[in-house]
Amino acid sequence: MFYPERRCRAGRLNLGRRYGHLTVHRFRQSDILRSMSALEQAHAQVRSAIIHRRPMAALYCGRRRLLCPHLLGWNRHRRLQVLCYQYGGDSESGLNPASASDNWRCLALENLSQVEVLDGPWQTAENHSRPQNCIDEVELDVDDFPEPVSSTQSPDPKSAKL
Repeated sequence: MFYPERRCRAGRLNLGRRYGHLTVHRFRQSDILRSMSALEQAHAQVRSAIIHRRPMAALYCGRRRLLCPHLLGWNRHRRLQVLCYQYGGDSESGLNPASASDNWRCLALENLSQVEVLDGPWQTAENHSRPQNCIDEVELDVDDFPEPVSSTQSPDPKSAKL
């Protein structure tokens, strides 16, 4: 069973002023744009890692993680989620040895920051194809993209066209 990571607890700020039963919130446009662009950047990096089958490093709730994203999509609350295999870094719930089937993480994209696509081997566990329940509507699935051919690997001579 996949366990979603615990939600980050952000500090509460008093951004509004109460007028009777109404609360008026003050937001600066630059804060909204900065937040949107960070989410868009994380989204683009995760998409790239999936399409090219490349691992990525990211901060999730302040913890550095090494991940291989397998699915990207929306949960039933229309929140962008990414199902990843975590092969290194830090985790609140602990991390098992490499290739362990318990290292799957369902992460909210909005809590990812400093996402960086890495050069390195793709990592996963044998139970990747088992049913998951963190994503209802899939945007990208790594299984829809062929594994990249290594530049040192020679092509199959039988498939060459003459």
